[in-house]
Amino acid sequence: MRTCVIVFAKNPVPNAVKTRLIPKVSPEQAAMLYRAFLMDWCAILTGIENVDLVIAYTPVGSQPAFQAMLGENVTYVQQTGSDLGERLTSATDWGSENGYDKIIIVGSDSPTLPLSYISQAIDELDSRDIIVGPSMDGGYYLIAFSVECLDVAVPCIFEDIAWSTQHVFQQTVERIRSVKVSLGLLPPWYDVDIYDELTFLHSHISAMQYSGEVVQTIRTEKILSELFMKENR
Repeated sequence: MRTCVIVFAKNPVPNAVKTRLIPKVSPEQAAMLYRAFLMDWCAILTGIENVDLVIAYTPVGSQPAFQAMLGENVTYVQQTGSDLGERLTSATDWGSENGYDKIIIVGSDSPTLPLSYISQAIDELDSRDIIVGPSMDGGYYLIAFSVECLDVAVPCIFEDIAWSTQHVFQQTVERIRSVKVSLGLLPPWYDVDIYDELTFLHSHISAMQYSGEVVQTIRTEKILSELFMKENR
């Protein structure tokens, strides 16, 4: 069976990414953080065997910037659609059209997400149609599909969703229930969109290091250490 993990990503330029961190951090720092999140997360994902890594990027024309960041051993696909629902639909259609049996879609806002959660999603697609990883803010950090359910489930489960609100996960589960496909759930995890979540990420990475866990978010940890060191002066 062929499996792909599609990472939704924006070109990390100032005032275009992580804008909810501003003005607590500068637009340039927000862009640096997002770039670190993305690079760390993609490096982690390459640790999954027999899975193709795909970057669904935006805006138009930014593929060279992503290739410079992430290299050539990644498939790049431009996001298409007027809202997130249409872009997610387009990504799942791309996966199906390119012969993938399992399609996993993730963001780049959860750099400490355990790789085991991705592996769990892949395994559970053997017996479930859709897998969702709920996030603490009411959205989800992952949604995954077995290709057999796509004609029934998509685009229905992406339509009329109140994106970027605390209702996204609830509404998505309601859509899944309405089309009568099976659902698997991953453990909840956290996104990093606002400053309080950024401070938690810093504390979490520090605690992981102190406890002896392997921390793979090397770029993120470096920028956070520099950022919070300046703040504490």
